[in-house]
Amino acid sequence: MQLHSLTPQRSIYQAVLALALAGSCAHAQSHHQTPPASADAVPETELAPVTVSAHEGIAVPYDATGVSVSILDPEELKKEGVYSVTEALTTAPGAYVLPGGGAYQRGDTSDLVIRGMSSQKYVLSMMDGMRLDGLGQAGLMTSNVLARTPLFGLGALELVRGAEGAVYGGGAMSGVLFMETPEGKGEPSASLFNEYGSFDSYTGNLTAQGSVKDTSFFLSSTYERTNNDFSYLDGSGPVLKHAGKYENWSQAFRLDRVINKRNRVTFTYRRSDSAYRNYTPPSDSDAENSRYEFRTNLVTAKYVGEITDKWTSSLMFGYYGSDTTFGARGTSSLGTSYQELDNVQLEWRNLYKWNEKNKTTAGLGWVRTDFDSISGGQENPSSGNLDSVLSVFAEHSVEPVKGWTNTIAARLDSSNAFDELLTLRAGTNYKFNRERTRVFATLGRGYAAPSSFQRSAATYKAGFYEYHGNPNLDCETDWTVDFGLEQQWMKDHFLSTTLFWTRAENAIGTDSSDYPHYYYVNKEGHQTYQGIELAARGTFEHHWNTGYKLACTLTQPKSSDDKQVAHSARQVWSADVHTSPVEKLTTGIGLAAACRRTDWGGANLDNYLILRWYANYEINDHLNVHLRVENLTNQKYVSDSGYPIEKSMLNTGTAVYGGCTVKF
Repeated sequence: MQLHSLTPQRSIYQAVLALALAGSCAHAQSHHQTPPASADAVPETELAPVTVSAHEGIAVPYDATGVSVSILDPEELKKEGVYSVTEALTTAPGAYVLPGGGAYQRGDTSDLVIRGMSSQKYVLSMMDGMRLDGLGQAGLMTSNVLARTPLFGLGALELVRGAEGAVYGGGAMSGVLFMETPEGKGEPSASLFNEYGSFDSYTGNLTAQGSVKDTSFFLSSTYERTNNDFSYLDGSGPVLKHAGKYENWSQAFRLDRVINKRNRVTFTYRRSDSAYRNYTPPSDSDAENSRYEFRTNLVTAKYVGEITDKWTSSLMFGYYGSDTTFGARGTSSLGTSYQELDNVQLEWRNLYKWNEKNKTTAGLGWVRTDFDSISGGQENPSSGNLDSVLSVFAEHSVEPVKGWTNTIAARLDSSNAFDELLTLRAGTNYKFNRERTRVFATLGRGYAAPSSFQRSAATYKAGFYEYHGNPNLDCETDWTVDFGLEQQWMKDHFLSTTLFWTRAENAIGTDSSDYPHYYYVNKEGHQTYQGIELAARGTFEHHWNTGYKLACTLTQPKSSDDKQVAHSARQVWSADVHTSPVEKLTTGIGLAAACRRTDWGGANLDNYLILRWYANYEINDHLNVHLRVENLTNQKYVSDSGYPIEKSMLNTGTAVYGGCTVKF
C-alpha cells in the first residue's frame, strides 16, 4: 500500500547534483589557485582518532581497523545545529533513523536502522562501557536511549556497523552504538547554552569541566522542552496544536583521578527524567491520560593499571536502571502499566603487548538483567526472573608488515536462557599508495537472545491480547561480510565505498494464526541485507574553510519470500556543506532523505527529503549566537504509521530556532 506519495526522488537527485557542483566549483578554485607541484606533494593521511568502541584495550586507530565505523564528533555537530543523538546518527553512512509515534516528536522512541536492520532487536547501545539493553532487548532500551540523549553530555559517539557478537555479545547483530561521557581537560571552565524555537521549544545546558592537578571533572545538566503539533494522513480533524508535549532533565558527571603514573580510576553517573504525551484521539482527549514517564540511572566505576610495561589490566563495574510508566503516573484505561529494567555488569579486561607487531586483549564479563513488566494490570510472567550471561573473550591484533593490520576475536557466552554460544570476527586492513589508500574487510557473527519470558511456558494478557512463551526458542543469528575501500584523493579529502552482505536466520517473532493468541516462534526462512555505502568528506581550508560531507546507502533488505523487510528503507541520503565567508561566521545547509520506506507491517511509506540551514557567529571569545531552520521546504510525510492506516501521523513542519552560548 502506497501512503501519501510525495515522490521526491527528483528532488533528491537535484539536491545531490547541486552539492556535487558546489564541491566541484570549490575544488576548481583550489586547484586553480594552489595547484600541487606533483603527485608527491600529496601528504600522507593524518593520524586518525582511536576507535575506542571497536577495539577497547587494543586501541587501534580508525584507519587501521577492519570494521566499518563512523566516529562522530559531538562538538562539531553542535556547531552545525545538531544537539541530539537521533539527529547526529542521520549523518552516518548506513544509518536510517525512524522516529516513533508522536509525529516526529522529540522524546518518543526512535528506531535506528543500520543497513536495514532495526535497533529494536539488532543494535546494541553502550554508555561508558555499560550495556543499556537487557537480554532479549528487554524494554527496547536502545530506542528509548536514542530519543532522549542530548549531545551536551557526550565526548564520544561512534557507530560500528556489522555483526559484533564476538566483541560485545548479544544484541549486536547489525552494530553497536558506543557513547562516552567526556573527560574534563584544561583549566576549569564553564559554558551556558540557551535556545528557543518553534512549537514552544527550549533547550538549556550548563556545563562545567576541567582538570586540577591529578583530578579531572566533567559536569553537564540539560533541560529540553517542546510542544509539537499533530496532524493525520487523512486530514481528519484540525491540526492538534501543542498536543505533543515533551520535557526532559538529564545530567552527566565524570570524575577521573590519576593515582600515579601506572594507576587511575574513573567514575561516571548519568540520570534522565523525561515525560511526553502519546496523543491518540479520540480516546485520549485528557492530556494526563496519555502521559508517558521515563527515568534512567547509570553508574560506572573503572580502574586501569599498568601491571608491567607490557601488561595493562582494567576492572569495570556498572549499573543501569530504567523505570518506565505508561499513562498518568502508571495508570491507563487498561490499568497499571510499567516496565522496569535493572542491569548489573562486571568486566575484567587485560591488554598484553607482545611486541610492536602483536597485541592481545582478553578477559571475563558478567551481565545480570532483571526485567519486570506489568501491562493492563497483569504482571508479565518474566517478572522476578533473572537473565544472566557469563562471557570469556579474546581479541588479537597483528601487523605482519607495515600498513597491514589483522584482527581476530572470539567470544563464548554462557546463559541461563540459551546455554552456550560462540561468536567470531576476523578483520583485515591494508594501507598502500603511501598510506593514502586503504582496503579493509570483515567477517563477523552476531546473535540476539530470547528473553526469559519468551523462553518460558508462561502466558500473560496485555489488554485483549494473550502472549504465550516457547521453551524451544533458539537465538537469532547472522553472518556479515564487509569489503571497503577508502581513498585520500587530495589533502583533507576522502572517498570511501563499502560493500556489505548480511544473512540472518531464526528470527524471533509471533504466530498470530490463533488470534488474539500470539505464540513466540523462530520464523522459517531467512532475511538478507546487501548493498553499498558511499561516502565523501573534505575541507578546503584556504577557501573560507569550506567543508562537506555526503553519504548514501543503497540496500536490499529482503526476506526469503522476496518481500522487503518491515521498517526499512532502500535508499538513505545525507549531506552537509558549510563555509565561513566572514571571519567567525559559519553557515551551512544539510540534507536528509529516504526512499522506498516500509512501516511495521511492511506496507510502503512515502519518500521524503528534508533540507535544513544553520548559522553560527562568534562575537568574541565568550559569546556566540546561532540560528537554524529545520525542514526548510515544509515537506509533509508519514513519520509514524497508524492503525487504521488513515490515522498515520505526519511530521512536524518548518521550525525556526535561535540562541546563544556564553563561555566563562
